[in-house]
Amino acid sequence: MPSLLVMSLKPSVKFHALYDGGKFCGIAYFVESDTTVYLTYLAVNKDLRGQGYGTKILTLLEDRYPDKQLVIDIEPVVPTAKNYKQRVSRLKFYERNGFHRTDQKLKDQDGEFEALTTGKKLDKPGFVKALKQMSFGFYQFKIEK
Repeated sequence: MPSLLVMSLKPSVKFHALYDGGKFCGIAYFVESDTTVYLTYLAVNKDLRGQGYGTKILTLLEDRYPDKQLVIDIEPVVPTAKNYKQRVSRLKFYERNGFHRTDQKLKDQDGEFEALTTGKKLDKPGFVKALKQMSFGFYQFKIEK
């Protein structure tokens, strides 16, 4: 959490607590570049999951940035993963909300993640720019097939 707060000092990085009236619903952490909004972190209050709040948050982002691709990354959906069912559920959620799989992987110190986008095709340069803007240049990553 401290590193997320420090990175959110950059103007292109947004860290929002989301409320419905006075009820805390979740948080969204994202970075905006010229063509891309990279949603790094989306969390819905565990007591409110399954009530449409995740979809509402994604819709808010799509409405706010209609001319930009939204990009997220998820853990690869592989049957040998301990949390395989959770990974399948997460993928289905994003697909229901207009994201589709790409052939690109984000690799960093935490592992390998599958990139999903709302764009027709992943704008790789836009995604790379968003990643660099987020991290003060310290984040080491690769995007590859």
